[in-house]
Amino acid sequence: MASLLGSIAVVLLLLRLAISQTDALTPRIEALLEARIGVPVTIERLSLTLARNDLLLRLDGLKAETPEGQALFSLDHAGLRLDFWATLANLAPIFNDARISGTEFHLYEGIGGVWQWPEPAELPSLIAPEPDVDLATLDDWVGLILRQRLWVHDTRMVLHGSENTVMLHAQTLLLTGDERRTRLQGAINIAESLQQAREIPLPAAEIKLEMQPGRRGFSDFSAALQLDIQLDQLVVLADMFRPDHVAYLEQAGGRARLWGRWGDARLEEARISVDVPQLTLRHDVQYAVLRDIEANGLWQRDGDGGKAWLSGDAQSVEWAQPVGVSDGPALPRHWSASHQPGRWEVRTSAFELASLTAWRDYVFLPESVTRVLQTLSPRGQVQGLHVGQRDGQWGVDAAITGVEVSPWQKAPGGGPLDAWVQARNLRGRVLFSSDGDSTLYFPDVFAAPMQLRHAEGEVEWVYDGPRAMVSGKRLKVDWDGAQVTGGFGLVTGQQRGHFGLDIDFSDVDALERPLAQWLPLGVMEEGLRSYLLNDIGGYVSAGSLRLSQPIGQLSTGADFTATLALAINQGHMPIAPGWPRLEDVEGRLKWQNKVLDAEIDHAQSHGVTASLGEVKMEDEVLDLSGKLHADGQALTAFLQAMPDIDLSQLDDLSVTGEVNGDIALSLPLQVPEALQLEINAHPRFSEIVYQPLDLRVQAVEGDLTWLQDGENQGLMGDASGQLLGGGVSADIDTRHDRIELQGNVASAALFDLAGLDDSQGRLPLEGQLQWQGLVSLLPTPTVRLESRLVGITSHLPEPFAKSAQQPWPWVINADIDARRVESRLADVAFARAQQRDGAVAGTLRLGSDAASVPEWPSQAGFTITADVPRIDPLAWQEALAPLFAGEGSSLSSGNSQIPIAVSLATPCVVYQGECLGNISAAGSINNGLADLEVSGNIVTGHLVYNEASSHPLDIAVESIALDRLLALANVEHDADTPPPGSWWEEVETQRDSPVAIPDWLAGVPDGRLRLADIAMGERRFGPLTAYWIADGERFSLTPVGLTMGQLSARGELHWEGSSLSSHTRADISIQGGDVGTALERLDQPVVMRSRSTDVVASLDWPGAPWQLDLSQSDGYIRTDIRDGRFVTLESAPVRLIGLLNFDNILRRLRLDFSDVTGQGTAFDRVHGTADVAGGLLTLRGPLQIDAPAATLKLTGDVDLVNRELDQRLGVILPVTQSLPIAAIAVGAPIVGGALFLADQLFGDAFDRATTLHYRVRGPWTSPQVTLEGPQ
Repeated sequence: MASLLGSIAVVLLLLRLAISQTDALTPRIEALLEARIGVPVTIERLSLTLARNDLLLRLDGLKAETPEGQALFSLDHAGLRLDFWATLANLAPIFNDARISGTEFHLYEGIGGVWQWPEPAELPSLIAPEPDVDLATLDDWVGLILRQRLWVHDTRMVLHGSENTVMLHAQTLLLTGDERRTRLQGAINIAESLQQAREIPLPAAEIKLEMQPGRRGFSDFSAALQLDIQLDQLVVLADMFRPDHVAYLEQAGGRARLWGRWGDARLEEARISVDVPQLTLRHDVQYAVLRDIEANGLWQRDGDGGKAWLSGDAQSVEWAQPVGVSDGPALPRHWSASHQPGRWEVRTSAFELASLTAWRDYVFLPESVTRVLQTLSPRGQVQGLHVGQRDGQWGVDAAITGVEVSPWQKAPGGGPLDAWVQARNLRGRVLFSSDGDSTLYFPDVFAAPMQLRHAEGEVEWVYDGPRAMVSGKRLKVDWDGAQVTGGFGLVTGQQRGHFGLDIDFSDVDALERPLAQWLPLGVMEEGLRSYLLNDIGGYVSAGSLRLSQPIGQLSTGADFTATLALAINQGHMPIAPGWPRLEDVEGRLKWQNKVLDAEIDHAQSHGVTASLGEVKMEDEVLDLSGKLHADGQALTAFLQAMPDIDLSQLDDLSVTGEVNGDIALSLPLQVPEALQLEINAHPRFSEIVYQPLDLRVQAVEGDLTWLQDGENQGLMGDASGQLLGGGVSADIDTRHDRIELQGNVASAALFDLAGLDDSQGRLPLEGQLQWQGLVSLLPTPTVRLESRLVGITSHLPEPFAKSAQQPWPWVINADIDARRVESRLADVAFARAQQRDGAVAGTLRLGSDAASVPEWPSQAGFTITADVPRIDPLAWQEALAPLFAGEGSSLSSGNSQIPIAVSLATPCVVYQGECLGNISAAGSINNGLADLEVSGNIVTGHLVYNEASSHPLDIAVESIALDRLLALANVEHDADTPPPGSWWEEVETQRDSPVAIPDWLAGVPDGRLRLADIAMGERRFGPLTAYWIADGERFSLTPVGLTMGQLSARGELHWEGSSLSSHTRADISIQGGDVGTALERLDQPVVMRSRSTDVVASLDWPGAPWQLDLSQSDGYIRTDIRDGRFVTLESAPVRLIGLLNFDNILRRLRLDFSDVTGQGTAFDRVHGTADVAGGLLTLRGPLQIDAPAATLKLTGDVDLVNRELDQRLGVILPVTQSLPIAAIAVGAPIVGGALFLADQLFGDAFDRATTLHYRVRGPWTSPQVTLEGPQ
């Protein structure tokens, strides 16, 4: 004990001696500090004193700065009281009273974001940028600090960033307590200046800590810590310490609270609670906004390590999601971690993989994962993630659903798939599968992503510095129904790499989809790629693809190898660009060493069958060859489908037969105009029909060759056949601008084309003709046909009559490009036509006009001009009758779209060898409107047809020579159209069968007829006006009006019936003055004169209007004629009327009236009504003739069938001086004698009147008149 006390005394003595030398030690302390930090350090005052057992240290004005004046640290005042005995007990400095004020510490941001002091100053190792700190060291320091009794005032840390300066300011930090517990509390503000820091009401961080010594004192202390942080003030500080690759903290709010608990001088547990209303992060132009964040975390010690759990969520997360990202959480909601010496690991719940890809730079992951995230940009849903290290070796495991990746270099991309990912340091592996729709995309191999129904396989990768190796194994996919198996490999480096693909596939259904989507178009030449994209398809039962491709700057095309082999059936492929494709292809396709070779066992195109074919593509030159066979219909369809040749006119052909041949084609794809083509054909057609004309060519044979070499092309060969019963042959050489034609044909065959034959009579042309033709192609296509028509007899009237041996040159010239046709027939006809602006313009000249050559017509339409010396209508009718006879032979005008102008002139219209007169006509037809002017000494008038009018046909005749036309009308007609009999002869009671309504009546348009002047020799009458309406069962003239002299006829006529029979109904009224003027106009004997005439007739008879027969008619006739006279009794009209033959009756009466003179018998009135029915004409009452000398009353009827009369005639005679009894006696002696005696007996009484009754019977040409007695 004595020695111990002695030792202590010595130590205290030495300590006191050292304290007394403090002033001398100050420079040495400054030098020591300068040596440690590298810059001068100054101390204004340093003093040490000993108070009892405590050592008192006082330090003022400590300061250090660089030679450039940059401050490093400073201390205004520090007073420390060292507990000597506690220090010795703990072997560590223990201050029971430490007061420090005015401390300021500076840090400067250096290159790479490292915080340091400016050179030459060096930071102490304890505050170096990356100090080595572990939990044990941390526990030791916490234990040491908590043993002190510390009061710190006005402490500042100034951070000098590259762009701004931030100050951390602690106004007061207090560490107090006693032997039972120690408390630490304080607050820190963050601001840009000291004044701003002192004005902040709420500190950025506030700390509270309480420590209790253990059983062994402070060596096994326990403590509790609470740290409250206001996150909004941390934004500036976070930006100060943010590395370049870390996102910007744009906005933060809320608070965080941290709890810590120590036991046995070790940190046992830590908790954290975070409540943030909004947190905004920015990376480049991408923002992530998290709102209403709540998180709670727990860390617990586990042996030498620990375990941690973190749960949190944000009410909403807004960030720039890639397209197709799922709706899963952007961040994991649950985290767990553990660590032990030498290892650690972290596990998470589900989150969106795209967010990890987007923020990969801020996550601590191995290179094998970060490089995948960077290159493949994966997307999907991470169901669980495990990441950690053991002994410095990385390990990552993840279960991912719906993952999609982008292609990288030659490695494929695709998705969505389900995958299990394992990564170890620089190596990784993925096992994937998918039972739903997904894609797999080799961008540099296939043109489009593979559309998969099922996929499974394995992908491994290894990173070795700049080199990367990726391999796909055991791949098995269902690609649009095709089964594909195999694998791929990829090696990349700085300058050289390699890609390989080895797959087999089967059941490829490319019938409705192009086969190209299964082909490696990305590694094929442009020409071959374009060809394969041109609609190639089929069913591939088996196939394979072997591909080896170097990549990188040092790779060459010579190192590339590929082999594609396909077995195809039901296939289709193009012959050449623009050509029809081959169908039903069966064969094999192989692509090797950049050469495409297809062997075709069978194929067809539009019915043309190909066999023994081969398609080869090398150096972008397509070669095709094969045998061909087709029937006529298939050949026509194929020819129409050929490019650059318009063969639409083949639609009009019907070909029966077959053709054999072969084809050879060579096409440079880059120079398609250099096409070389040879097609050899050997047709054997039984018949070729030109359907619009039903024109048939039989027994067609030949040998034809189509040659094409670039723009030089043509058809060569010969062909022959039978056309219209005659032979036709062609010698073809279009390459030398020559197609020669020749043949013979019968005229009857030409008429047969128009549906005409000689069954109805002799045809206008008869005989056999020889013809020749020449088709020239240059400079423009032209056709010339010619014949002398020797052997052809023309039965047409002059000047178109011709004998069989008489040559009649006929030439046709056609210019196809100019669309012009010219034809000349001897010197009797010439025609020209051309197409201009889509319309036809033509002219035809006949007769003497044909001698001159007209200009090419320019106006749309057709002009026909005829000037002939004579026209014999009957001869033309006879010659052309067979053309219009029979069913369907009537000409229908239709609505021609081609305007037609007609001009006809002849000085002589011939009838029965005599010239009736001249006539000229000019008119036009256009769009349903016809207009014709006719002039001549036979007829002059105007005809207009307008189909839009209610009466389309309007005929206006200024004058007509009716007597000449009536002569034409007497020409014998056929039985269907019997002409009417002479209306001016006596009635003939012929009983012809009623005419049926003809079929052509339905085609007669409604119209109007106006005759201004009708000539009958020297007589003239008219005008005549009539309207008619016609349909299939009725023809009506209503109204009709005719003026003859002083008489006007008005009424209507209806002809009705069916195809079996018909009847006519007429209602006519004749009114006017002198009936004799009408007879004069008709050039008939004037049998009667009158002052007024009123005749009404209503008749109905069977048959046509011209079949009028009173004996078969029904109706009535009413007559009222006044103040006239019978001029003569020998007249046809008297007999025609049939009511009273005055000539015979009065001749038999032998009456002689004194007032009958050479001017005829006068009358005051003739009136009466008669009914016509059953072949009888019956007077309703007497027909009365009032004359000055007598009154005649006629009753009874007339038998119109037997032409007999059965009537009674009453003659009322006044016995006056003008009618002597003697005169009567002469005529009737007995009556006359009786009258004489009566006159003598009664005198004047008998002078009033006497009636004589006669019976009239017998034929009306010679009736028997007997006197029945007087009255």
